[in-house]
Amino acid sequence: MNLLGIESSSRKLSVGLMKEDSFSELHSEKINDTANSLPLLSKKIINNASLSFENLDAICISSGPGSFTGLRVGMSYAKGIAMALDIPIVPVSTFDSLAYKNTSEKLSALIYSHGNTFYICEYSIDDGILLKSSEPKSILKENVLELSQNIVFNGPTNIFEDLKAHNLKIEFTDLSVNNILKIAQQNFKLLKTKSLDNLVPDYVGNFEVK
Repeated sequence: MNLLGIESSSRKLSVGLMKEDSFSELHSEKINDTANSLPLLSKKIINNASLSFENLDAICISSGPGSFTGLRVGMSYAKGIAMALDIPIVPVSTFDSLAYKNTSEKLSALIYSHGNTFYICEYSIDDGILLKSSEPKSILKENVLELSQNIVFNGPTNIFEDLKAHNLKIEFTDLSVNNILKIAQQNFKLLKTKSLDNLVPDYVGNFEVK
């Protein structure tokens, strides 16, 4: 199975390709450049693997939450390719990607939004499998500081250092297109969809302006 992976939920784009059991990855050299970089990197990574777009079996994409523009551009591009090739899209929660392979009994996946606002989703171990124990939501910094369980965080370094200074059990985790592809492979039948009209990025909550 040949899968193209897109991680566009942060300021810096990454694109991955799973060719059978072989994985390759490319990153944008610029930040906030998803619209320009995504078509170029996708074509390059496919050509590097001696494939064509017609050889793809699916497009796997981080569905959010995260960068409003990055998610919108990534999803629009994935839909265009999927419609042209008549292949499915496999949307994968950015929370699930952050939490992937974590072995904490209780875990909060935390993504910085803006201002004092964060996105959060909580997980717990059930029979050795990490599963969501709450619905994703947006919370304020004051609520983040009350968390007692382990936290995996993605966002600006200065925000992470500030949270870490409050003695939270927090670790910084890079967003991984490899995780997106692995989750998509393992849950392909469950997650894949050709119903593209209702497929939209998961923005979780409304923006709070202060």
